[in-house]
Amino acid sequence: MKKVLALVAVLAMLVSAFALTASAAEPALLITPEMLADSGNTFGSCTAELATEGDLTYVHVENTADDPWIVLKPAPSTDVENKYVVIKYRTTADDSCIGGSLYAKIDEPHADFELVKDGEWHTTVCDVSLAAPSIWGPDSPNTCWTGEFNRLDVMNGSPLNAGQEIDIAFVAFFANEADANAYDGSGAAQPAAGLINESEYDVSYVLDSSNAQTWTTNGNIGNASVKYFFKAEDDGVKVAIRALGVNAGEYMQLNFNPGNKLAGSTGQFLSFVTGDSFKLLQHNHKNGVLDDANPNGADISDKVDGQIAAIDGGYEIVAKLPKALFTITDVDGADSFVYGQDDLYFGMFIVTGGQGYTNQSTAPGADWTVDGLGLTEYVLRGQPAPQTQPQTGDATVTMFAVLAVLAMGAAVVFAKKRSF
Repeated sequence: MKKVLALVAVLAMLVSAFALTASAAEPALLITPEMLADSGNTFGSCTAELATEGDLTYVHVENTADDPWIVLKPAPSTDVENKYVVIKYRTTADDSCIGGSLYAKIDEPHADFELVKDGEWHTTVCDVSLAAPSIWGPDSPNTCWTGEFNRLDVMNGSPLNAGQEIDIAFVAFFANEADANAYDGSGAAQPAAGLINESEYDVSYVLDSSNAQTWTTNGNIGNASVKYFFKAEDDGVKVAIRALGVNAGEYMQLNFNPGNKLAGSTGQFLSFVTGDSFKLLQHNHKNGVLDDANPNGADISDKVDGQIAAIDGGYEIVAKLPKALFTITDVDGADSFVYGQDDLYFGMFIVTGGQGYTNQSTAPGADWTVDGLGLTEYVLRGQPAPQTQPQTGDATVTMFAVLAVLAMGAAVVFAKKRSF
């Protein structure tokens, strides 16, 4: 009898363990609140801010007009079989809200999901491979679904009243509908580990099909999407690049115009080359790091602290560009640039599939000088040195001036003219 009871107990534990394992299935793709609120996204008719409540982090979205949406940049992707999407949310939206939508592409058809509007946390599951039945009828295929997730319409209406709010804790993709229904975010999987911690950077910009300008024949950026991150520090600029939809041996580029002192000349191009090991080339100018102006690229990989890692769909690159890199020594007057005080202008470029692209407002033409490229559009703002001079013999004023300079340090803030 004791043996029978022991066997029953063991079987019970095994069943319990199996149940726990089954309910703990992790999503194939997890869209976090941080990804939804990222400043590099495009937000339509809404605001999105991170918030916390106890241990739960979520994105709080409020619409400012009808049809609020978030376009994720770069667009995350997964295998096409991971078609069951679960969204954890809460909302007190009024009756003008009739649910939400998921867009695999910025095109039709799309998939819809339902919302319960009682202010409590809920999960809703939809099959993104099926088009919204209210528009295209039951069981109509979503021909846009190829594994890529581009846009989340957080609330729909016809029209939706302004001022509606929704909180979203995650959007998760599964291959199995039962796993999607069982998932509540506890023990949630994190995105695949890479080199980039986005919270370490002050600003980011995206170069993709939504803004790419090309200077080459038949240029079509396709699915390539490159996100650049920046943070200026006292000893140089901390840069990160997440390049998706690109191949090995392609160039992710930055073009610098320190203090706009290269007017009439080409910029200081830097090329980060995708591949198995970190590779960085400088083009066009000599500087405080290397006395080599090879237009085809001089290798400075061993002079810059950098790393590269392959991730799903592309590469991540991190590097610390030393401030000496911005002291250009082969253009008259350019070496007077003072890092941390003068503005550091730059542009972003890529060469992929044999074609070239930039997110400058105007496509490059025949003039590749900093003037022709308009290379004053993006800027890392410098902090000018104090202009007030103390009176001769005023030791107290002199001391305060010195302390003020030390307190300022070489702080640099970021700005983009016109919009940042």
